[in-house]
Formats: sequence, C-alpha cells, structure tokens
Amino acid sequence: MSASSPNLPDPFDYQAFIDGFEEVTYWHFDWYSRIMAVLLYNSPRPALNEHECRFGRFLESHGAPPGRQGEFDKVHQLHVQMHKSADTLITSAEGGAGGEQAEREAYDEFVELQSLFLATCFNLMRDAYSDSCELAQRQGSTPAI
Repeated sequence: MSASSPNLPDPFDYQAFIDGFEEVTYWHFDWYSRIMAVLLYNSPRPALNEHECRFGRFLESHGAPPGRQGEFDKVHQLHVQMHKSADTLITSAEGGAGGEQAEREAYDEFVELQSLFLATCFNLMRDAYSDSCELAQRQGSTPAI
C-alpha cells in the first residue's frame, strides 16, 4: 500500500531533483573543460551527443519541478544547443570549412551558450530550492537540503 492518498499524485521529490541536478551540472562543467582540452591540446573528444552525457540522461529521466516546466524546457533547449555548438566548434577547429574566422565564431557561440546554460541551470536550481522551502514552511517542516 502506498503512503500517499490514492486520489493525490505523489509529491515531487525536491531533494532528489536538486541533488541530482546539482551533480550533473558539475559534470557538465567537466564536459566543457574537456571540449577546451580538445581545442588546446588535441585531447580525445568527449561525447558530443546530448543523449550520451550525464546531464542529458538526467533531463530525460527526471520531470520538471511543479510549476517549473518552462525553465526545465529552456535548460533542455540550451543543453541541446551547447552540444551542437561543441560539434561545430570542434569540426571547425579540425579544419572544417570557413577557416580561422569560422572557428572564432563557433568558439564565441559556444562560450556564450555555456554562460546562458549555466545561468539558466542555476536559476532553475535556485527556484526549485525556494519552492521546496516554501512547501516545507506550509507543511510546518524544514527542508532536508
């Protein structure tokens, strides 16, 4: 028998979402650093497909916090754009069409997307935490975060 009422949906697990989201955001910092290492040191390419990275798998396996679907979708959209931009950047750095100017433009786009992506991730995490605190306050408890 479930601990929740049969007429009410299970409550959203803010703790699991925030912990998981925080972890995969840090892993995406690592991925970004690996892209830079490819450019600077000819290191091996990390996975460029957004479905192969930890962040992408997290997004595919977790739902958005209640009331935060728009923010969640924006994070997902920027994540996809970052992976496409990384592919374009590495391809241009490896001698793809357009030469040095194309590589510089691809680099600038990738860096800008990284900044937008991280700001959007931090906003979603902050809002989810704020929502969890508000919910805990209404229920008369303290969030475990």
